[in-house]
Amino acid sequence: MSSQKIDLTKLNPEQLNAVKQQFDQELQHFTQSLQALTMAKGKFTECIDDIKTVSQAGNEGQKLLVPASASLYIPGKIVDNKKFMVDIGTGYYVEKSAEAAIAFYQKKVDKLNKESVQIQDIIKEKTQYSLSIEAQIRQAAIRQHEAMSKQQQQQQKKESSTA
Repeated sequence: MSSQKIDLTKLNPEQLNAVKQQFDQELQHFTQSLQALTMAKGKFTECIDDIKTVSQAGNEGQKLLVPASASLYIPGKIVDNKKFMVDIGTGYYVEKSAEAAIAFYQKKVDKLNKESVQIQDIIKEKTQYSLSIEAQIRQAAIRQHEAMSKQQQQQQKKESSTA
C-alpha cells in the first residue's frame, strides 16, 4: 500500500479519474490474489481430507488412481496407508506419517487463512478509498458545472448590458 497522501479536493476530474483507475487496478490485483489464496487453501484442505480418508483402517490394499500430472492418472494400490509422500514445494517430496502430513498441510491452510484476512482488509480499505474518490469526482464535476454556469451567466449579463 502506498503511504503517499493525496488531497483529493485539489485534483481536477481527470486527475481524480486517473487516481481512481489506479485504485481499481490495485483492487483487482488484490482480489485476484485472494482468489489464488482461496484456491491454494482448497487444495491443501483437499489433501488433508484425502490423507484422512486413505489412512482409515481397512484401506490398505485398496486400488486407486494416482495423479501423475494434471490430466494423467495411473492405477495404483495402497501398500501402506500410514505413510504419505508430501509435496513440500518446488518438486520435492518427503515421506511423512499421516499425522505429520496432516499437520504440515494444516499449517499451510492456517498461514493462507491469515494472509487471506490481511488481503480482505486491504480490499476493504481500497474499496473505501475508491468510493471516496468517486464521491470526490462527482463533487468536482458539480463544481465544474457550477463554474461553467456562472461563467455563462456573467457572459450573458455582459452581452445584455452592452446591447
